[in-house]
Amino acid sequence: MNVAIYCGTAFGKNPIYKEKTIELINYLKEKNSKIVYGGSKVGLMGVVSNHAMSLGMEVYGVITYGLSGKELENKHITKLYKVETIRERKAKMEELADSFIAMPGGFGTLEEITEIFTTIQIGNSEKPCALYNVNGYYDKFIEYLSFCEKEGFLLKEHLDAIIVSDDIEYIYNSFENYIPPKNKWDILKV
Repeated sequence: MNVAIYCGTAFGKNPIYKEKTIELINYLKEKNSKIVYGGSKVGLMGVVSNHAMSLGMEVYGVITYGLSGKELENKHITKLYKVETIRERKAKMEELADSFIAMPGGFGTLEEITEIFTTIQIGNSEKPCALYNVNGYYDKFIEYLSFCEKEGFLLKEHLDAIIVSDDIEYIYNSFENYIPPKNKWDILKV
C-alpha cells in the first residue's frame, strides 16, 4: 500500500510528535508500505523520509520548484517529483497514494487532508484517509467537524468515513477494511 503522509516541516514543541512519526514509519515498514510525502528533509517531513530510507523503504516525494529551496528538498529518497504549483503537488500525491494519513502539522497539512475529505464527499475518491491523533492533536478539529455535521453542513456518513486514532495498527486495519461512503448527492436523493 502506498501511504501518503501529510505533516509539518516543523517538529512541534512536544517530542512525542517525532517519536510517533518514527513509530508510524516502523509500522508501515512491517506492512511493506511505500511512502508518499511532501519532499522535504526538515521537521516531521524529514523524519518521515529519512527514517523510511534508513529502513530501506521506497519513498516518493512531491515538492514545488518554489519550495524546493525553502523546505530543503530531500535528494536522498527513491524519487523526487518537482511540480510548478501546490495544486499540482497535491494532485501528484493523490495519484501516487492508496491511502492518506495526516500527522500533526499546520495550515498545509490541514488543507491537504481536507481536500481528500472533500473528494470523498463528492465521490471523486474512494481512498481512505486518517487523522493520526497523536497527543489529542486533532480533538478540537473533530469537535469542529462534529459541530458542522450537527448544524447541517456535513453529512454523518462523511464524518464517519474519517478514521481518527492515535493507534497506527487501528488506522492501517481500517484502511484495509475501508468501505467508502456514497457521495453527497446520492445520499441526499434517498
